Amino acid sequence: MKKYSTILCLVIFLTSSYFSYSQYLVVSKAATIKEQPDVGSGIIERVARGDTLPLLEQGQQTNGYYHVKCISVNQPGWIYRTLVRRYEGPIPGSQPDDQTAVVNSLVGVGKIPAGYYTGTENLEGQDLERKLYEIIRNQVEFEYTSDDTTDVWDILKDTDRDPADPDHVICIYSGISMDAASEKNTWQREHVWSQSHGQFGRKEGPGVDVHHLRPVHPKFNGSNAKSNKDFDEGGKAFKYDGREYGCYVTDSTWEPRDEVKGDIARMMFYMDVRYEGENGEPDLELINNSNTSKNYKNQPVYGNLRTLLKWHEADPVDNWERNRNDLIYSKYQKNRNPFIDHPEFVKKIWPN
Repeated sequence: MKKYSTILCLVIFLTSSYFSYSQYLVVSKAATIKEQPDVGSGIIERVARGDTLPLLEQGQQTNGYYHVKCISVNQPGWIYRTLVRRYEGPIPGSQPDDQTAVVNSLVGVGKIPAGYYTGTENLEGQDLERKLYEIIRNQVEFEYTSDDTTDVWDILKDTDRDPADPDHVICIYSGISMDAASEKNTWQREHVWSQSHGQFGRKEGPGVDVHHLRPVHPKFNGSNAKSNKDFDEGGKAFKYDGREYGCYVTDSTWEPRDEVKGDIARMMFYMDVRYEGENGEPDLELINNSNTSKNYKNQPVYGNLRTLLKWHEADPVDNWERNRNDLIYSKYQKNRNPFIDHPEFVKKIWPN
């Protein structure tokens, strides 16, 4: 069974008729899934990081483990925790305060609005791509930086909030949790589709689109790290402060940790479909090339499509992504990432 180094769980006590949840654990993307300690044959299997797991027996705790029901195999199991925060607050839809905002942002993930994808039935290839563009192109835009109104900093503090500490954000490439209030001094805003791959600014369109903007630790965004490199596999293990984080780098490519490879792929697919060269926007395109900065200098292309398709399959959509997609749609941009809602669209547009 695959194990992960950090355990971040959240116990929430809420009841909502709309979402029909009561007590549950939200497993973070950095969670460590363990076998249950000497309680029979049942173990937690195939529990995705980010899954919402209903608690059994009032959340009974035994030797640091919480008794849960494994959704995917429908049998009891145990999940180990080192940190659990308990929140009590209003049901979703009520005005949250600082202590309950994280609760509201984690309840009811994956609720696709009825009819949002009407017209995509039986479409494939360019026909599907065009239809998705028409659905998602109309979005509310926020300023990149503003002292007077909601800006990208504010949105990322919400969409990328650390479930174990609502005052922190989780950085995309490292998984490091950083003080959200210390933006500008500690964490940065990463354009996953780098600005130089399209020559867009930070005032509109892809420059302020939070579907591909993520918090990043500055050391993972420099010239010896991701920078504007293509996404691909291989290279030298990237180290920060003497530690490896599962990232690899070459002169032209960046490989992120396994936990976010699918997330990154689906963000890149979104950008390819969302920006088609209309209304003064760049025509972004994913291609099979691992050195586009050199071979397609300043052109609106990114690689490596073949690798991103592989990552999409290897790291399926989880509830962290679904929750983030819902927040961006419901509270901010009013558009969605279709490849999170419908992962099967990927093969329909890029079958080979």
